[in-house]
Amino acid sequence: MSEIILGAAIFGAGWVAGEHAKAYQKCKRTRLVAVGSRKLESARACAEKVGASDALITTDFEEILQHPGVDVISICTPPDLHADLAIRAAKAGKHLCIEKPLALDWDSCLAMQSAVRESGVKSVVSFVLHWNPSLVTTKNLVERGAIGTPSYIEVDYWHGQQKWYPQYAWGLTKAQGGSSLLSAGCHAVDALRWFAGNDNAVVEVSAMQAPHRGDNPDWEFPPTTVLICKVASILDCVMPYQFNVDIIGTKGTLRDNQVWSPELFPGQTDWATIPTVLPNSGDVTHHPFDGQIQALAAAILDGASCLPDLDDAIKTHELIFAADQSAATGQPVKLPLET
Repeated sequence: MSEIILGAAIFGAGWVAGEHAKAYQKCKRTRLVAVGSRKLESARACAEKVGASDALITTDFEEILQHPGVDVISICTPPDLHADLAIRAAKAGKHLCIEKPLALDWDSCLAMQSAVRESGVKSVVSFVLHWNPSLVTTKNLVERGAIGTPSYIEVDYWHGQQKWYPQYAWGLTKAQGGSSLLSAGCHAVDALRWFAGNDNAVVEVSAMQAPHRGDNPDWEFPPTTVLICKVASILDCVMPYQFNVDIIGTKGTLRDNQVWSPELFPGQTDWATIPTVLPNSGDVTHHPFDGQIQALAAAILDGASCLPDLDDAIKTHELIFAADQSAATGQPVKLPLET
């Protein structure tokens, strides 16, 4: 194992950036050396909160790119800025951790993919639930054949977003949130692909949307989208946060952290419940960024596999853009999308 310590930078010092900063400082193979934001005070507060008071503080992304101690950059700005920043970072030879969604249009995603491939840098996209203990357990049980071959997979992102939520101001706009799936439900689309097997190709996508409730005119796009496969992304529900996972297989069933598997539990008479950490909060402090940063460091320093990288995340975004197109036109959309 390499003993090199990677210098990490963050650009965009909002709510989620604090979790990236904590993870970089906690990981033994990385340290935070730079934080940038449109406001110096936000960048400085992010660095000082995790004990990185000697980090470069700047509003200039180019200054981060020119910093000789920066090896990897987390892009934590609103999504409409991701493509430009990620492409510039890749061309500068900086490894990338990119917050979701990658971008708000398909062409920008493809441009990011080209830049990363041409530069040879490593990447990870923040579908951070790949490191959630409950979802890791679900994936392991599927791969072990505990429920046989999956015949139906359903993953839902239900998160009633209110004005106090830090992402609210921009997340419900077309210019920066994009759509229900892009803004947040992309986590569910990614999880569905992960459980089904990332190499299983989707050939056609159908989706439907529902308008916002009458008491909230802030939404600039329909906040409810149902992707027929099935994913439901609902952002204006009146209920606690819920991330539903249901996988029905030929020999059993998984429902969140509940298992029905006669092969694992002969004579089973009720659901077996696994005590674990569920993905049951929209608070970013609940999300497992430590595992994501450790995986990225291992990819950079050891050549280890790190999914979801940008190539994998592109496939998730292809489903999202196809679903949004289907919901808008009322017609199924064939894949792959035109490039």
